[in-house]
Amino acid sequence: MTETLDTSMFSLPFYEMAIVAGGTLFWLFVGVVLAPNLGLVDKPWGHKKHKNNTPLVGGIALFLGLMPAFFLFEIISPYNERLWWASFLILAVGVWDDITGLSIYKRFFLEFIIATIITVGGGLTVKTLGNLIGFGEVELGVFAVPFTVICIVGVINALNMVDGIDGLLVGLTIVSLTAMIYLATIVGRYGEAEIILIIISALIPVFIFNSRLLGQQTARIFMGDGGSKLMGLFLAWFTISLSQSYTPHNIEQAEPAFPAAGALWLLAIPLIELFSSILRRLLKGRNPFKPDLQHMHHLLLRAGFSVNHTLMIILGIATIMAIVATVAFTALIADSIFFVSLLGIYAVYCIFAHMFWQNREQQGDQHNYYNNRPLEKH
Repeated sequence: MTETLDTSMFSLPFYEMAIVAGGTLFWLFVGVVLAPNLGLVDKPWGHKKHKNNTPLVGGIALFLGLMPAFFLFEIISPYNERLWWASFLILAVGVWDDITGLSIYKRFFLEFIIATIITVGGGLTVKTLGNLIGFGEVELGVFAVPFTVICIVGVINALNMVDGIDGLLVGLTIVSLTAMIYLATIVGRYGEAEIILIIISALIPVFIFNSRLLGQQTARIFMGDGGSKLMGLFLAWFTISLSQSYTPHNIEQAEPAFPAAGALWLLAIPLIELFSSILRRLLKGRNPFKPDLQHMHHLLLRAGFSVNHTLMIILGIATIMAIVATVAFTALIADSIFFVSLLGIYAVYCIFAHMFWQNREQQGDQHNYYNNRPLEKH
């Protein structure tokens, strides 16, 4: 029996969205109450500059809120079941890390194991990169599985790196997924568009709890490693799936919603943060995965912007890049132009950030504008 995704005419699933949003909101309130007893509380220390003990329940609430979408609604399919199992596994590792504090090496080992299961068992594979460098289609062949595993782990950790100020991680995820809905709908991939829309409906209450909007002085909850890994998985899953001409395990042939090279634009901010952070730390002879205080949001905070202004600036940049990419996709701009232009943006950011921090160090500026505390020296 052939497995199929629902590709009927796309319609807004208001009923499902309301249930998922309400359920997520319910689990957020429950999580805030139960977090201290479960050991899911983030305490201020080291590079973490928040003022109060904060529940790490964003990822758990998001997952539990989405449970009806995975099992009760008509959009259920083998595709969704694979996404559910992948979500459960990555969330479990993240929550385990939140509670016990796994070492970097254990985290990476478990992430690679789960990414391999997703790729081999779930059928989520990058088989082609498109005409990446202008000399024809780049087919990965036997390298498809290892390349996909690296991509999944990379996106998961990129999302973890941007989780530095209240609301940023969730906001960037919403921006990227929103663009994917539009692009998926254009090419008739309605089943995936509905799944993404329902995920966004769960992310909205999480964003409110995780940000300083609506008069909140601090975030009511943090996403934790469980939340960042879960959202990283969602972005990796749909970016890979929608950029290929098939759905996982060849459930059906489908027109790509966007090119693989162009997909980088939809994840531009997290990927720029990932690669610039690794490069910066390696050049300084440091562990590339040890946290520091020189991310994009730190730069804006050091420049004098408030947390909310920093959030809006970065989300604004991400939105502009998503809109530009969407317009370019529909105009059939060459894949190589997407790739080269993003490399140019990355280079400009790295140069600017290096000059900014070098200037700050020369001025002896060791002030943290996040909570008006001095920064520890590294």
